[in-house]
Amino acid sequence: MSRPVITVRIHAGFNAGTFLAGLLALTASPLLTPEELLAARLPNLAGVKLSLVPTSVNDISGWSVRFDAPHEHVHRHVSDIAAIYESSAMSEAARSLAMSVWSRIAQAEAAVHGESLESVHFHEVGRLANIVSIGLAAELLCAMNPEKIVASPIPLGDGTVLCAHGAVPNPAPSTFAMLDGVPVRAFLGEGEAITPTGLGALLGFGATFGPWPQMTVKRHATVFLPNKVFAGVPNGSLFALGEPFTESKNS
Repeated sequence: MSRPVITVRIHAGFNAGTFLAGLLALTASPLLTPEELLAARLPNLAGVKLSLVPTSVNDISGWSVRFDAPHEHVHRHVSDIAAIYESSAMSEAARSLAMSVWSRIAQAEAAVHGESLESVHFHEVGRLANIVSIGLAAELLCAMNPEKIVASPIPLGDGTVLCAHGAVPNPAPSTFAMLDGVPVRAFLGEGEAITPTGLGALLGFGATFGPWPQMTVKRHATVFLPNKVFAGVPNGSLFALGEPFTESKNS
């Protein structure tokens, strides 16, 4: 039996939570609800709640993930995130895959700030919602075992982004630092169409970039950010899961 193919077509509003929401929505008959999956794989994060909720933007229905997590003022290092995963019930394969995402993000942060990987500390990026999103997405990918993940070219706009360092150019510095070799396209809306955790997840999970792959679509889902609407442009990301096929030659 062939391994599935996943494609992600990004329009506006893509982050690690979006990736997790898409994978949750593509799961046909989940053995565990999102809440049960979180409790089973990351029981050490008992204060975090997770749900996949129906979401509508401009009368188009889709999904988003919602997090209820303690308010934090913690600046985490890569080693802190690794320790959270190590003390969890995640599979070893999922831990390794999740840390490949954090490694990509940390390398970008180190390049931006001129620091070593060990000294890099995350502000917004290192919050619990992102740790959960990347960890559980890794678990789902290990279970789904896709042959490949194909993403659309990344939408990038201009303007500014507000972060812990103040107003910075859009795309955010760590997103910008991860762009080498990544196909991009113009984003005509206002705001951050993709965040560092979104691009880091794509790269760390081994996505390639290009047009729709040749496949028979089995399941699909539209995913939005839970509390953000980009005016005047298409919102959300389209996820599809399918089986690869090869066109037969005419005899």
